[in-house]
Amino acid sequence: MKTLLPVLFLALVPGLCAVAETEDPAMPAKVGKKEAASRITYKGGDGSSFEKAVVIVGATSSMDGVPAEGKWLKKKYGSYEKLQQGLVQHEGKFYDVITIRTKKGKEVVVYFDISGFFPARG
Repeated sequence: MKTLLPVLFLALVPGLCAVAETEDPAMPAKVGKKEAASRITYKGGDGSSFEKAVVIVGATSSMDGVPAEGKWLKKKYGSYEKLQQGLVQHEGKFYDVITIRTKKGKEVVVYFDISGFFPARG
């Protein structure tokens, strides 16, 4: 019995470790990020005002939406420095208003309509 117990324990440990790796909600899944990136699209305007805000479509939370903002900014402006970011409610919608400095030194304010995923729907 003494030799059977350690063998049984060792046989179960790898299975327990595998469960912990796949079910830990604190550990973001790489597959989830890829899936989120593939479903997120952008519509609306050029981000220059509330009326022309970039609308992030397909994000289900800030975990999806915030990286999508960065991706849009990088595509539009290349390298940039984020100077300020704030959450604003305007006419019943929620916006991330981000001030950046472009690589040419120009300060730009960009409006993202995040009403589709903020506040988080529960």
